[in-house]
Amino acid sequence: MPVYYDLVLSSPFPNYDFFAHRMRELCGQLNLTFFVADKVWVHDFLEKLQRKEIAARVLLDLSNSQTKEDDPYLMLAREAKRQKAYVIDDPDVTSIVAHKALFHQIMLENRILVPETIVVSRRELRNFKLTDEIKNQVGVPFVVKPAWGDSSIGVIIDAETEDDVLMSAEQAPDSDAFLIQRQLKPKKLGDHVGWFRMFHVIDEVIACWWDPYSHEYHLVSPAQRRYHKLNSLARIQKAIGKVSKMKFFTSEICLDVDGHFYTVDYINADPDMNPQSYYTNGVPDEVVRHIVWLLVNEVMRIVMKRRGYFDEDLDDAEIGEIEYKQITQRTAPRSRTG
Repeated sequence: MPVYYDLVLSSPFPNYDFFAHRMRELCGQLNLTFFVADKVWVHDFLEKLQRKEIAARVLLDLSNSQTKEDDPYLMLAREAKRQKAYVIDDPDVTSIVAHKALFHQIMLENRILVPETIVVSRRELRNFKLTDEIKNQVGVPFVVKPAWGDSSIGVIIDAETEDDVLMSAEQAPDSDAFLIQRQLKPKKLGDHVGWFRMFHVIDEVIACWWDPYSHEYHLVSPAQRRYHKLNSLARIQKAIGKVSKMKFFTSEICLDVDGHFYTVDYINADPDMNPQSYYTNGVPDEVVRHIVWLLVNEVMRIVMKRRGYFDEDLDDAEIGEIEYKQITQRTAPRSRTG
């Protein structure tokens, strides 16, 4: 019989220690076994998984490595899925929705507002011309971004010519297509601009102010949400989650000066988990902690169901109620006597 890990965190980012430590701490409190498959351990873990010496009940994949078939993190996610582990998120789903050009069409079909966009495949770049028709559609300057990629690699926000499109292609050699989009002008809202980084975690949405230049985060308060009429943010993010089938991702949404909310960055499948207490442009610590809680709570629901704690006929709502009582009993502070 293999040795089972209830939760395996698959991540190549060594600076996610805060996130991993909070996750390990909470798993320990809830009697869940936990392992981090990082750069040091990913190859060994994959080999042992393939030999069925170990197994994972839930794999949380934060690698976002869909462009390289031999990437160990992608191979780990696929092997875990093949062995019936619950993978957050399914690598075969992620490979579609994380491709900006493919998901752009899905967004349009589901009437989720996006900036005016032209998609150019890599094979079309040699003969690509920035015609007057394209200029009239997206404006000048415009934004160029690779269909594949993250960390803003290949993104040019003040592009004006075909050379800028070619520059994006050089910076992102793994991308097979490129998006040319209208440059948005976020509306001023008090001390912030109307640009938001939205977290989708299982079934919950968390909204943060996000500066597209400094990349600084601030949590959107309930008062700010009401005062600035930002309820549409949650509706849009939940709609993206529904059509993408993704559990854990972020999106960027801009409230343009024209008064409309546009989704700018559709699916970021490896959300930034650097804490603000360590990095100026990191995610607020309270957001990271809450995300850990939501993820581990989902892991506990899945693990307890697979361990046979729950009747298979129970629905998720009933399971959630039982788990909530068990979690609160386990984590409640014990009174002292004497």
